[in-house]
Amino acid sequence: MNQLIFWWKRPRTIRSLMHDGTVAQRLSDSSKSDTESENQGKPDAFIRRLTGIYQRLLVLLVALLPLMMISYLELFQDPKLLFEAYGLHEVASLLAIALGAFVTYVTWRCYLASGEIFLRWLALAFLGFTLVYLPHGLFTRFSDDMMALFLAYGPASRLAMAICLLVALKRFGKPVRPSESRRRPTTWGMAVGIFLAIDLGLAAFFLIPMVSAKSVIPVMEALALALFLAGIIVTALRRIRLPLMIIYLLSLAAFAQASIAFLISDPWSHLWWLAHVIFTTGFLLLSYGVVHAFHTTGSFSTVYSQAEVMKQVRQEQAHTQEALAKLKTANTRLAQQAATDWLTGAANRRQLTRQARRELARAQRNGTPLSLLCLDIDHFKTVNDVHGHQAGDQVLKQVALTMQQNLRPTDLLARVGGEEFQVLLPDANSQQAGEIAERIRSSLHDLEIRLHGKVLKVTVSVGSAQMVQDGKDLDSIMRAGDERLYEAKALGRNRVVTG
Repeated sequence: MNQLIFWWKRPRTIRSLMHDGTVAQRLSDSSKSDTESENQGKPDAFIRRLTGIYQRLLVLLVALLPLMMISYLELFQDPKLLFEAYGLHEVASLLAIALGAFVTYVTWRCYLASGEIFLRWLALAFLGFTLVYLPHGLFTRFSDDMMALFLAYGPASRLAMAICLLVALKRFGKPVRPSESRRRPTTWGMAVGIFLAIDLGLAAFFLIPMVSAKSVIPVMEALALALFLAGIIVTALRRIRLPLMIIYLLSLAAFAQASIAFLISDPWSHLWWLAHVIFTTGFLLLSYGVVHAFHTTGSFSTVYSQAEVMKQVRQEQAHTQEALAKLKTANTRLAQQAATDWLTGAANRRQLTRQARRELARAQRNGTPLSLLCLDIDHFKTVNDVHGHQAGDQVLKQVALTMQQNLRPTDLLARVGGEEFQVLLPDANSQQAGEIAERIRSSLHDLEIRLHGKVLKVTVSVGSAQMVQDGKDLDSIMRAGDERLYEAKALGRNRVVTG
């Protein structure tokens, strides 16, 4: 009821406009469109939330899939069943080392291109794994005699990799390194020296007869597991949701679960082999992210998902639409300025000529009348000489405003000279043009312009011309209007002369 009362209290002109079918239909369509948009937006937002939850569950399921396989083998495998395939292990180890060297090089190339510190530590992680893991494959044939040393290089390589991956996360988003410092040999040479020293140190340590491998190897594996889990926690807390970082997170999850499998398995058991497969899966995932970065932007932090790209596209489209709207407004304003007299706001000569040619063609085509008024302010030079040009400008503005108030909506007022105006009168015959001209003259005769405490009075002389009667082209009509204007001046000014 309150809305109905508010509607009825609106101006009558608005209520009357609503009776017009076009306006009513337009408003109805707009209201219907808004309602449909709201109705469509609600299920769309719900589906987006639902699919977002499903997407996170999928990532969690993929991340924990190795743990399901580990649990199955731990519960149901025969502890006595072993698969001692030395040749297969050597081939697999050599492939892992070759792949590690290749991915290290690709990551290094990405770092050189982008300068992203994260990529430098990622390259060091691959390099550390490759160099520290190398003796593990070489000592396969001697595993029966040097089992502790053979096994030690596995957790040591994973520990070195885990340290570098965690440092990489801490450096994620930091400013890029200058190009001249990215190839510095001392940095990479020092890293190679450290990793080779780890190899030699492990060999010297585990060849000491008094060292118990049973306590040292699980400690290294447990440390690697803890660092991988720490990397997962850091990624989650920092809310890094870039697509390649999701791959990074899945790789850390695979590495952590591989360490779990190594901790609870015996050498050459099926669970031990599964641990290698799980670690390889994480390694391949992480290498895929590096290769994808290499083929796109060369940086982990600037590779976006399709959803992010579409979001950016929509934002750019919105900015483009806004810019186009502003440009359209600016063009409209420029067009108005190009067609408008800067002082009075009336049309200028160019706009009058353009509009007059269109109206003339329409009048000739439809057989309708068309008239033109030529007006000139009487003794305007005296106003400028006595009161100054600023006063003259105010007089021109007041005169133009008064003339506009006495015209029909379809008429066009133009300032064509200093104090000269013309009025285009579509669908007006000679009699109607004379009546409009007399109305203008009378209003200006009664007009009082107050400037600096003084009252100025102005009059205007008007000449009227009509199509067909005074000519069929624009030049002829304008010439006839000017001649009658001069005649009005000669007859004493402040008068109208028609055909």
